[in-house]
Amino acid sequence: MKTLKYFCYTLCIVFSSLLCGCNQEDDINEIFDSGVWQLVNYYTGGDWNSNNDRYARPAYTEAQDLETLGKITITFDSDGTFNGTLDGGTFEGKWQANPKDRSFAVIGEIKTSISLSGKNAEFIKKLKLASYYKGNSRGFLQLAPDARTTYMQFTHK
Repeated sequence: MKTLKYFCYTLCIVFSSLLCGCNQEDDINEIFDSGVWQLVNYYTGGDWNSNNDRYARPAYTEAQDLETLGKITITFDSDGTFNGTLDGGTFEGKWQANPKDRSFAVIGEIKTSISLSGKNAEFIKKLKLASYYKGNSRGFLQLAPDARTTYMQFTHK
């Protein structure tokens, strides 16, 4: 009888820890502070609430454009700073996020080592406008502006 009682208690503890575990999508440090994120593309026409959005259209499809986007990376640090690479330069700034509503914001100005133009300027502009996030530490991060009809897609480098 003691063995059965012990087994039931153990089973309850295991199930309660599974049910009460952290939701990885809402763990800011697990998502943001998990390594170098590489820009994949910008998407339009998507459903922000869907995890499998087949209607989202990439902004760029040409190999040369995708190669340029792939040079853009960002690393978020747990102290609220970020830094990254552009095509031919670097950038840095400060960020914050709130897991309750998945809001995201760049705080203050983004400092760059080069004059911005082309896809570098486009990225910095979109990063400044980002207001929401979703993703996980295992492979994807998305940042979207207020309307959430477009987003930037990142993957681990």
